[in-house]
Amino acid sequence: MTERIPNDLFRGDPQDIERGLDEWVAGLERNAVRYQELQHRVEGVRLTATSPTGVVTVTVDATGALVDVSFTDRIVQTPPEELSRQVLMAVERARGQIVGEVQEVTEETLGADAGDSAERIVGYYRERFPENAEPAGPPRRPHRGDDDEFDAGSIFD
Repeated sequence: MTERIPNDLFRGDPQDIERGLDEWVAGLERNAVRYQELQHRVEGVRLTATSPTGVVTVTVDATGALVDVSFTDRIVQTPPEELSRQVLMAVERARGQIVGEVQEVTEETLGADAGDSAERIVGYYRERFPENAEPAGPPRRPHRGDDDEFDAGSIFD
């Protein structure tokens, strides 16, 4: 979808050159409209996922930011550490859908002739949200009985 100046644009009579320039500029304007539409559609992407236990459902946007969280009544039976894990797992599930959704929106908006431009856009999201990302768990805090963790690397030693 990259509009380059055609090699023969400045060959021929002046009317052909003017007509060629007008067509080239019109192509650039059409592409600008499609990219603006794509930006708007990607900004509107919302992806929802539920944790494995069903206790939490989250929604993220195309940046991966959490935009909504809801809990079931089972929250009262879920220990805090487990709830934290379930929230993070749901967020990772939702983020795991981002690349596919952005790719779909990109193909729908830019069309088949997008080529390298579409691949660069989707590639950016693939880098940010790799498919094989391990769900992050809450950081494990060392306890007084964990000699290995307490003795190694303390900033106070």
